[in-house]
Amino acid sequence: MEVLLVDDQPVNAQIYAAAVRRTFGGARVHTAMDLSEALQIAAGRKLDLTLLDLGLPACTGIEALERFRGAFPEVPVLVVSAQEDPAQVQRCYDAGAAGYVSKALAVVALPEAMKAAVASSSAPDARR
Repeated sequence: MEVLLVDDQPVNAQIYAAAVRRTFGGARVHTAMDLSEALQIAAGRKLDLTLLDLGLPACTGIEALERFRGAFPEVPVLVVSAQEDPAQVQRCYDAGAAGYVSKALAVVALPEAMKAAVASSSAPDARR
């Protein structure tokens, strides 16, 4: 399993990487601090999951999700964000997010959310 973590805060990336490794033993974890780096990393790999922060430099809100999904529609994206606005969450789902986790709950909710995102990507009608 290969997972890409996209967050401009190194501490968050470390926490998420630990959660990925606990949840999916043996997973290879790649990290990117901005969307440009994420797109470069994703281009050279067969990713099983991407965790994406919406508050990236040089990208506003949902733009990062839209651009990543546009380039790699086959990769499930789990949004991990400090934003908890229901309208923002819905926009992410509308843009193709496989899930949405509040950073306030990430430590507790992340393992199950990651499993669900990976499972949904392998379901017969998971893709739009």
